[in-house]
Amino acid sequence: MATSLSQRENMLEYGVMGSMSSVPANYNHSMIVFYSPLGVNEAMREWGQSMRRAFNRTMEHRLNDITINYLGYYTDNGAYYYYHTETGMNYEETVVSISRNISLPIQYIQIDSWWYYKGNRDGVKEWSPRPDIFPDGLPVVHRRMNNIHIAAHNRYWASDTVYSKTYAFVIDPLQGKALPISNDSFWIDLLGEASRNWGLILYEQDWLNLQTIEFTPTRTDIDLGQRWLTAMGKAAEQVGINIQYCMSLPRHALQALEIPRVTQARVSVDYAIHLDERVPQWNIGVSSMLADTIGMAPYNDVFWSSSYEPGAPYKKAAMEPVPDREILIATLSTGPVTPGDAISYINVNRIMRCCSEIGTILKHDLPITMINSMIAD
Repeated sequence: MATSLSQRENMLEYGVMGSMSSVPANYNHSMIVFYSPLGVNEAMREWGQSMRRAFNRTMEHRLNDITINYLGYYTDNGAYYYYHTETGMNYEETVVSISRNISLPIQYIQIDSWWYYKGNRDGVKEWSPRPDIFPDGLPVVHRRMNNIHIAAHNRYWASDTVYSKTYAFVIDPLQGKALPISNDSFWIDLLGEASRNWGLILYEQDWLNLQTIEFTPTRTDIDLGQRWLTAMGKAAEQVGINIQYCMSLPRHALQALEIPRVTQARVSVDYAIHLDERVPQWNIGVSSMLADTIGMAPYNDVFWSSSYEPGAPYKKAAMEPVPDREILIATLSTGPVTPGDAISYINVNRIMRCCSEIGTILKHDLPITMINSMIAD
């Protein structure tokens, strides 16, 4: 987490980030240069195998992750219900309606950043359900949804987070962000309560890039970034849940070699950008290589199974030009497959081509990646 690599013309520069305040005595740093005459795909596979062996990275949790193996439903940026509810309903009524009325064998539902309290710079003030979102409380809503599994989003911590009163946090007032120092029970308490009380099985850590780049302590304290992510992973192991990385940098992906509970990483931009701007969010042939070879399932984000979904919270012209392509790429990614349509617009027949009648995704062994001849030097 403290190492950087850059390329300038024909020169590679690597080492500890120059912004670090100090480097402790006997600090160890290593780099690996890897080559294969069989092309980029094989080079990445062989490199990843070597790295996983070096760090004893197990694939057990990835192979047994419910959110990877079964059909799910997402409400993130690109979904119909992203900061948007069914007409005449609040969020509590909307998610209950999804669980009861969607005609798909979904095994879990993801709740995005609309459900918790935000503070300075729109960071997380308190990772708990707001009463205006879930008036009856998330545990009650979970029971009303027949105890379906929950995946829950989180972002960077706000400098005014309530947790800093009870747990050890480092605060960056200039950037308006904070981070747990990870020398106490913070992560175990946070994830354990969610797992016990409202069915959390996947913790999604989003905005990893900003928590690292726009946070002075992670660029000056040589161990802080590693402590943060490993403490999160150890708590997930103790609680028995998995982690998804989102908007991660290569340094986060490499750190996951030591954190087997990080079973997946999103490898695309937000689906909403594709809906509004026609950006090919589905083009994950290169980014999938890195995630998969390190041991994480590549995730292609939420998708629509219908081209037009009037009333969605995006531009008026928002559309999905090729729904079949989205479903195909999601399935071939070997990662989660997660529609986010409105209940009334979901195309059941189209989606059910990717899974069995109980929602088991029909997966193959390796994710789809770009062929060697298409990758420029």
